[in-house]
Amino acid sequence: MLCFIKELSIKNNNILILDFVDQWLKLAKYNIASIDILKEFSLKHIIAFYELIEEQVANSTIHNIDDKFKIPLMQQMKDSINKVVSYNSQNQQLIPAKVLALALKRFIYRFLLVNSNIENQNLNTYILDFTLDLWASDIKQELIEKLFPTCLLVSHAYNAYTFIVNEI
Repeated sequence: MLCFIKELSIKNNNILILDFVDQWLKLAKYNIASIDILKEFSLKHIIAFYELIEEQVANSTIHNIDDKFKIPLMQQMKDSINKVVSYNSQNQQLIPAKVLALALKRFIYRFLLVNSNIENQNLNTYILDFTLDLWASDIKQELIEKLFPTCLLVSHAYNAYTFIVNEI
């Protein structure tokens, strides 16, 4: 249900839950106006709650991906990551490390826990696809498109994630 709500609310996540439910249940016999708790919350709250749950589940499950997605990073790849990542959030011209780590975690959780044969594809194919909702909403798409390393494959996603987390 949360995925459904997230997909439907992308253009208007400020709609009140009461109004959203009312739109979908116009023919229902229930009078949802009497449910007071819904008056204060909008869809963005449900989406944020879903993303919080997803992140917590991902923390405990992403380490269980197939070994084909855990190919070690070469030093050149680590250097490429370090050139474009800001670990102290001071440099606005670089990708914040925590934001990149979260995007990689979401990618691993959403795509690599299922057995797929994408390990030899470029990671930027997925990371730069902003329709996948991997990135925090406040990150600038142009920054990611400009800076994300092109040398990484999907098979490097896990070790890129752990490398960044360890550097933070």
